[in-house]
Amino acid sequence: MNSSRPHDLLDEVELMDPPGGDKLRLYFDGHFDGRAVRWNATLFTPAGWAAQWGESRPNKNIIEIGDSTEREIEIKICLKVDRIDHPTVRKAVMMVRQYKKLHRGRHEYG
Repeated sequence: MNSSRPHDLLDEVELMDPPGGDKLRLYFDGHFDGRAVRWNATLFTPAGWAAQWGESRPNKNIIEIGDSTEREIEIKICLKVDRIDHPTVRKAVMMVRQYKKLHRGRHEYG
């Protein structure tokens, strides 16, 4: 009998905050501009984004790629969700890993 559990994408991320709030910081590996990178990510709800930046709540999803070192890139993501829970983390990591046209700066969608 195989006692190993199935692979979970959350096994590949390093959560810096507990899930369930308006903001969650995490690290995960991926690719950007054809090279392997470690994403230094912060996920926000619209309420969390507004509180962090002193803006009104965004009505669109936002991906903002900012500062980087040789291996690490900062990314901020605001998603139209009520809280940043485990399913939201999974979806955000998959989205960043699969998005082929990511580039520095701010992207708004949805």
